[in-house]
Amino acid sequence: MRKKRKKKTYTKPKKIKHKHKKVKLAVLQFYKVDGSGKVQRLRKECPNATCGAGTFMASHFDRHYCGKCGLTYVYQKEGAEA
Repeated sequence: MRKKRKKKTYTKPKKIKHKHKKVKLAVLQFYKVDGSGKVQRLRKECPNATCGAGTFMASHFDRHYCGKCGLTYVYQKEGAEA
């Protein structure tokens, strides 16, 4: 007969995983409709061929970033010349 294995004793408490917050109608923040019914896109679209139109770039405080292909446009500061 085999010897029974001893149960592990955990030293650290279990890590609580981040729960994704679902935002209802989140797509509405990407478009603006004016009075005449004309639709305007509020975010920059990714120009990469793999993404195409309809893939919006995330607008951060210092850059535009595409989450699909990783393309990044960094804003130029007024004082610094590159």
